[in-house]
Amino acid sequence: MRKDFLLLAVLAAAAVLTAGCNPALFRKGAYAIDDWETWTGWNNEYGSHEVKGDGLHYCLAARQDDSRDEPSDGYAPGLILSRELAGPKWQADLEADFKIPPGQMKRFSYGVWLGGDAARPSIGNASAALKVLVQRQNGPRPSDDALTLFYMPGGKPFDLPKKLKVLRFERDGNYFSVSYAMNRKDFIRVFRLDASSAMDAPAQKFFLGGFAGGDPQGACALFKSLKINGAETLR
Repeated sequence: MRKDFLLLAVLAAAAVLTAGCNPALFRKGAYAIDDWETWTGWNNEYGSHEVKGDGLHYCLAARQDDSRDEPSDGYAPGLILSRELAGPKWQADLEADFKIPPGQMKRFSYGVWLGGDAARPSIGNASAALKVLVQRQNGPRPSDDALTLFYMPGGKPFDLPKKLKVLRFERDGNYFSVSYAMNRKDFIRVFRLDASSAMDAPAQKFFLGGFAGGDPQGACALFKSLKINGAETLR
C-alpha cells in the first residue's frame, strides 16, 4: 500500500512539473460538474464559480486581479477559467448577464487567448501571442459602466452596446474577428484582425476572469450560453 501511495505521489509531482504550472494556481478538471480548466486564485481564493442548470456563475472577490500571475501591491491572481479551442476555423457565441454595482472599480474579462499550452491565460501574461479581450466593468463614475472590446498587442478599444444579446468570436485561418447581435441573428462586425504572427502559439483558449479594486459588493456574472461551432457547452 505504501509503495502504491509513493508511486502516485511521484506521478502527481511529475505531472505538475511537466505542465510547468504552480499547483496552487491550476487544477485541470478540478470539478466533476464541468470541464473547464480551473486556474485557481492565490491560495484557492480570489474569485469563485459554480455551474448550474442556467449556466456558469462567476463572482468576484476583493482585490483579485486577472492581469497578475504573482501577488503584488496588495492584489492577488484571481480565478481564471479556460476552455481549449480546436483547429484553425471555429466560431464561439457567448450570451451573458452581469450584476456589477457601482462603487470601487471592478470588471469581468473574457475572450480568446493564444499562448503557451501550460501558461496561465492571464491578461498580463507575457507569453501570450494574442489576446482578444472584452471587459464589462463598473466603478465610481457613471462613465465607468461600460462594455469594451480590444485586442493586444496594439489594438484600440471599441465601445460595445451594454445590452447586446450575443458576442461572436471567430477564427478563420490567420484571421480573428468579433461581432455582436442585439437580437441573436443580425450580427455587426466590430473588427477583423490578421494575426498571422500569432499562429505559432501552441494553444488557443476561451477564457474568463475578473478584477475588483476593493469590496466587489456582490458583483457576479452569469454566462448563460457558450456555443462553440453551434454546440452548447454550458447547459
